[in-house]
Amino acid sequence: MFPMPSLWKERSRWTVLVAACWMEATSGLSYVFSTYSGVLKSELGCDQRHINRLAVAKDLGDHIGLAAGFLCRILPNWAVLLIGSFLILGGYGFLWLLTNHTVPAPPFWLVCIIMFIGTNGATYLDTTALVTSLSNFSSSRATVVGLLKGFKGLSGALFNQIYASFLAPDQTSFILLIALGPIVVMMPLILMVGPGSTMKISVNDDNEDLNFRLLYGASMLLAAYMLTVTLVQDLCSVNENTNIAFTIVLFLILLLPLFVPKIAELSSERHNKETPQLENPLLRERWVVDGEDGLTSRVSNVCTEEQKLSGDATELLLLETDQSLSKAFRNMKFWLLIFSIFFSMGSGTTAFNNLGQMAEAQGYENTELFVSMSNIWNFVGRLVGGYVSETSTSVYGHPRTLGLALAQVVMAAGHILFATAPPKTIYVAVFLVAAGYGAEWAIFPTALSELFGLQNFGILYNFVTMASPAGSLIYSTFIAGPVYDRQARKQGSSTCEGTICFETTFFIMAAVCVIAAALSIALAIRTRSFYRRCYSDSAFR
Repeated sequence: MFPMPSLWKERSRWTVLVAACWMEATSGLSYVFSTYSGVLKSELGCDQRHINRLAVAKDLGDHIGLAAGFLCRILPNWAVLLIGSFLILGGYGFLWLLTNHTVPAPPFWLVCIIMFIGTNGATYLDTTALVTSLSNFSSSRATVVGLLKGFKGLSGALFNQIYASFLAPDQTSFILLIALGPIVVMMPLILMVGPGSTMKISVNDDNEDLNFRLLYGASMLLAAYMLTVTLVQDLCSVNENTNIAFTIVLFLILLLPLFVPKIAELSSERHNKETPQLENPLLRERWVVDGEDGLTSRVSNVCTEEQKLSGDATELLLLETDQSLSKAFRNMKFWLLIFSIFFSMGSGTTAFNNLGQMAEAQGYENTELFVSMSNIWNFVGRLVGGYVSETSTSVYGHPRTLGLALAQVVMAAGHILFATAPPKTIYVAVFLVAAGYGAEWAIFPTALSELFGLQNFGILYNFVTMASPAGSLIYSTFIAGPVYDRQARKQGSSTCEGTICFETTFFIMAAVCVIAAALSIALAIRTRSFYRRCYSDSAFR
């Protein structure tokens, strides 16, 4: 057999995780809709109701990833990533041609399909990152999901910073950036992930907690930097050169996670030198083969009594939860989770889609500030939600969906602030809704993988995520859009001013978030015995 080329070989799971984080950082294209929706409205001759329908098409594309889930089971990682990148290029590239008047405007329904195709490509990047990483870190699922979803949540802020530095106020060129950016980034990431058939994992992974702390530290530094830059840009007059400098530093911080795989490798080599070779070593290598897609990975087997009684037992119990699609669809727990996501995350998506119009209605001029802040707090919510959820479940044995209920209550509080709109509280409202929404993204995929297994995770995950745009479709089409347009007509304008524009909408969405929290608590009650079995040793150790 011929040896693999040096650039195309198996990688450590930490290298693959870093690559997955960067995949997610380019996949959050739906979060920048507010930044370029203005040029769609002006160049395509749309009113607010048309923009809301485009937003729904965007949300449907971003969440209906069943095709990505199926393809992840039969195609190598690099092929799925390329398919997603070309879908993004085709969809957003055609939108750029439309707004640039290079091609004549098609019927509006076709524009919606084009928007769907462009955002749907991101599901291929997202699903590949999740499936690969969860397979390699089965005992730290919430931590990994929080990290990955955090980078996706920050994606919008990253794109907005590039826009502010090089393209503003040219929103048409920003659409071109969205079209080209992912496919340019995916090329080196495909090499980082490798062929996908084998993933080399260090024999000695005693420093897993340290490595995760380093990744979380780099991520929080990135979020803090982005928040600082956003506030400076809002409060001060920043020239073009300063914005470019901000962006250069941003990319340098993005490179910091690359040190983690190297640290893991050096730690493993040092451990191997210090540990004497035993006839029957306590630390052995084994290969784990996924019978569904042939994914093979080499993992360490730590045979200490404590880990046998806790970590290994937990992993075996989780492996036993693998369910077929038909069995999962007949399970009441699955539908409780879906309706919980339907009510709560659909409201969050609607809030983000209308954030620019809400800021304008309350008299704010720099609406991009709130879009960037929502992405940053979304990022923080995903990181913190994943970490707190992992601690609550693995240390105390609490059902995973209790954290989901808490996040939904936080979102309800944010919706109430949006509805009442006391002076200057929009900043707090953005924080509450974005952080709660982000925490949900970190918690529900982990709960799904624990309750129904990894065998069909890609398909089930994308099925559950469809609940979010379904909720957004109802809120945007039948509540937010009509209420806004009706109040605008009363004011004799195409734009609405004042809290009345969104008051009814957000009171309704606050109520449904409370309903979602009740469903999550019901699911927690139904699954508490399962979590006690899985994590009882950890909880009482």
